[in-house]
Amino acid sequence: MPHALADSVPSATPKDVLAAAARLGFTVPEGHEEDYLALLQGTDRAAQAILAQPDYLPEVDLKRFPRRDVHLPSPDDNPLRAWAWKATIEGARTGLLKGRTVTVKDTVCVAGVGQLFGTDAFTDFTPSIDATVVTRMLEAGATFVGKAACENFSHGAGSFSSSPYGPKENPYAEGFSTGGSSSGCGALIGGGLVDMGIGGDQGGSIRIPASLCGCLGLKPTFGLVPYTGVLSSEPGVDHVGPMARTALDTALLLEATAGYDELDDRQLGAPRPADVPKYSQVVLDSRAATLQGLRIGLLVEGFSHKALDPNVDACVRAAVDELVELDAMTHVINKFASSQTRQGRQVGRRGVYINEYFDKVLPWTQEKYDKAKYYVTGTSMSAEYGWANYPLAYGRAMNLTRKLKDDYDAIFADVDVLVMPTVNQPARRHAPPEAAGITSNTAAFNLTGHPALTIPVGFTPPSPTDIRSAADADIKLPCGLMLVGKMWDEATLLKVADQYERAHDWKA
Repeated sequence: MPHALADSVPSATPKDVLAAAARLGFTVPEGHEEDYLALLQGTDRAAQAILAQPDYLPEVDLKRFPRRDVHLPSPDDNPLRAWAWKATIEGARTGLLKGRTVTVKDTVCVAGVGQLFGTDAFTDFTPSIDATVVTRMLEAGATFVGKAACENFSHGAGSFSSSPYGPKENPYAEGFSTGGSSSGCGALIGGGLVDMGIGGDQGGSIRIPASLCGCLGLKPTFGLVPYTGVLSSEPGVDHVGPMARTALDTALLLEATAGYDELDDRQLGAPRPADVPKYSQVVLDSRAATLQGLRIGLLVEGFSHKALDPNVDACVRAAVDELVELDAMTHVINKFASSQTRQGRQVGRRGVYINEYFDKVLPWTQEKYDKAKYYVTGTSMSAEYGWANYPLAYGRAMNLTRKLKDDYDAIFADVDVLVMPTVNQPARRHAPPEAAGITSNTAAFNLTGHPALTIPVGFTPPSPTDIRSAADADIKLPCGLMLVGKMWDEATLLKVADQYERAHDWKA
């Protein structure tokens, strides 16, 4: 039998043996209790030996990139409630992003800068690492100016679930949603308060706020941009990608951040940084050409959701005409997995684990759940119920995502780009009674991994249920068109976006 543990160190007891067996639905054979107790105490020793070691994390060059003026924004300095933290980090003296100001969604770690994660369930988490995308932006010459607020635990397609500051305001109409969960990025970039930024997308969370706030948002091919140093929802659908006001800036930011970082094990097929396509040059070179010969397909299902607003339909179809002239799997995967991640059950990955975050959030308490609000508690309850009653559903859903990808790849044998509305409604007022189908067009491509880019193509009035006075009918809310391309073919999407942008003033 293994040696007994020191009295000061927690050690398994016979009650722990019975409790573990009960959770498994297993009856310990008579006479084997001591054997299993010895096994659990061996687990104690192994776990405690690991936890006694210092964590091993990527180093941050604070001497080259010092963090200055780190502070929480005041209400006067945060009229859209879109900033989570303010700070200044000067990037390299030269590079692709020199002269550009950047932000990141508050899921992205920036060493020495606080991280709210859209919640006040805990309030004292400051990462000690920079996400790979942050390092790459700084090395490319960008100036980091702060972190953009997101929804509570990065969960929700609206912009009203964030606890610390309240709803983020649409830069085009006060009282209306920016979309989420990269809500702060949409407001800050669409409102002209920062040049560009990195959003996160598990079901549309880059493209929805970009569409509703009048900017571009690209969910890249799965794995093209490393997720290292970003708080996860579900590794199988996690994406980060660029948001900006022009196609060229979007291309520049993608070029600066894409490529295998030797840490993110999901980047199968991604080029090394030196081999990343020169997206910005591709865009510039394409300006001497036309879109003649490009095969554009309208995805019928993208225009057929019952919640599609007729003004959005008309706006997007008009944009498609101008170009010519020139959902069950997501529910299971996101709910079954994201809840397990929040419980600290991090398994199956060989990347960087952000353990210091879980040190703050665990153990969960009633107070933390109350502050996390319904999106988090609802997901947690759904996951616990789902895993207990449908343990095979997650694996089946993941397998079916490959079928969905194969189905889209078959379509791309005949077309170069698919188009559809990004969001089938205009921005809604905060906390509407319903916002049905807001992710109906975006979520599929988190599952298949295909790149999807939203571009602003015009304005629509609010939905009829959001018009409360005669003056409301004069409100104009941005409308986005989503371009979907072949795997690893971001270049075509960016060329199409740039051609449309240069030929049409979407604000007109």
